[in-house]
Order: sequence, then C-alpha cells, then structure tokens
Amino acid sequence: MLLGIAPCCVLVFFLLFVLPQFSAVLRDLGAKLDPIVVAFIDLSDLMRAHTTALGVGFLACLSGSWFLLQQATVRAALMGHLARIPVIRSVLNVYRTGLFCRNLGILLGSGVDLTATLRILVEIMTATGNAELWKSTADRVRHGGKLSEALAKTSILQPMAVRMLRLGEETGQLAVLAGRVADFYETKLQRGLDKVVGIAGPAAIILISVVVGGLIVSVMTALLSVGQSIG
Repeated sequence: MLLGIAPCCVLVFFLLFVLPQFSAVLRDLGAKLDPIVVAFIDLSDLMRAHTTALGVGFLACLSGSWFLLQQATVRAALMGHLARIPVIRSVLNVYRTGLFCRNLGILLGSGVDLTATLRILVEIMTATGNAELWKSTADRVRHGGKLSEALAKTSILQPMAVRMLRLGEETGQLAVLAGRVADFYETKLQRGLDKVVGIAGPAAIILISVVVGGLIVSVMTALLSVGQSIG
C-alpha cells in the first residue's frame, strides 16, 4: 500500500504545485498543447479550485472506509469479491489455508475437541469469505463426517493441505500435521507477497514516472516551440 500511495502523492504534488506554474505561462503565450496535456492542466485547475472540498472528501472517504472495515459482514463481502480476481484468489487461498491449519493445530493441541474447534474456526474463517461453505463444513463434521472429507467437498482449502489433514486424522496426529501444514503455507504466503511487492512497487513508480515525465516533456516542447516562434 505504501509503495502505491507514494507515487500517487508525487503525482498529486505535481498537479497542484508544479504543473500550474507551466500552465500559466503556456496560456499567456497561446501555445498549442496535446489533448492529454490539456486534460491534465484542466484536472490541475479543478484540483486547485476545490482543494478544500477534495481534502474533506478524501478524509470522509477514509473515515467511512475505516468504519465499514470494522464490520465483519463488510470485510467478508469484500474478501469474497477480491477472491474472484485470479492473482488475488491464489494468494487468499494460501492465506486461508495457513490461517485455518494454524488455528486448528493450536486449538486441538490445547485439548479442545474437534466440534468445538470447528465452531470457533467458523467464526474466525468467515472473515476470509465463503461463510456458508465454512458452516456447511462444520455441519458435516458435526453429523459424523470426517474433516478431510468435508473440506474436500467444499474445495475451500489447498488440495495438498486437505490430503495432509486426512493423513493426520488416520494417524491420530491431526494437531501436529495441521501445525506443519500451517508452517508450509505461511512460508509460501510470505514468498508470494514478497514477489507481489517486488513487482508492484517498481511498476507503480515506473507508471507515475512515465506520466509525469511525459507531461514535462510535452510542456517543455510546447515552451520551446513558442520560444522558437517568437525568436
């Protein structure tokens, strides 16, 4: 988020404080500009004319978003929508698997029976989306089904994790294997996030650099053309 916010702040600074200095000169000289530059100049004028309103609106949106994200139903709905995006879906699936297995291992290792454990896990995992699937999984186990079979029917976790949990049920080492599965997927998640940040950060910087650099080149070209025509 910080890597995405920083380039946006640079662009806002450029539109509010840098571009107006050039736009005033270009308008006075009657320079011909590209439509894209004209659009950014109009955007800059709009932002400068309504700076207070935009600032208040931004703070209101930020406060409203923070308030809504405190609601469990809103978070679950948001996670459900994000899970439909291909790249984010794979990351969330790994995160969901690690979270489930970690809490499963902790609760079972602490002496909590499987039924009570699943009741607790349903409340935890609904924040990651698919609340009905988690409830149906718990209901199947409550009615005598195996945990691994219930998870396999819903396909809510990674297949390899389900196979490892099945092995844990068969050997009576469900808590131990759940902890090891959590270790594996937490490490996998960290590596995946490192790759995403490694790509998203430079991509955001390059995008903003191209936009700002393109505007500067267009403005300077217009100024040079006006200077040559006057000369």
